[in-house]
Amino acid sequence: MSYDYQGIASVITASRHMGTPPDEQLNESANIQLTSSGKPTLARLSFDDPLQWPPHPNYVTVNLPDGSSVGGVIADIEKSTDGPGWVTFTVDD
Repeated sequence: MSYDYQGIASVITASRHMGTPPDEQLNESANIQLTSSGKPTLARLSFDDPLQWPPHPNYVTVNLPDGSSVGGVIADIEKSTDGPGWVTFTVDD
């Protein structure tokens, strides 16, 4: 399945580690670009403005305006405290 979207969405960044409660940050109304490829599916989420992140993030979920969502384990990340960034993740599909 292809996950391609550009526009406003909510993004949940999370730290999910065994033995500790999950720590999640909701980023509402984020301007994003989401693309995907391959099998297993690898998605890339780019964002214009910095997102809020918990310590040691390892999971991301994107809630799209049509009610669908896509998420998975973070493979690589480039986050900034004052500008754009991106994250790649394996899609749970």
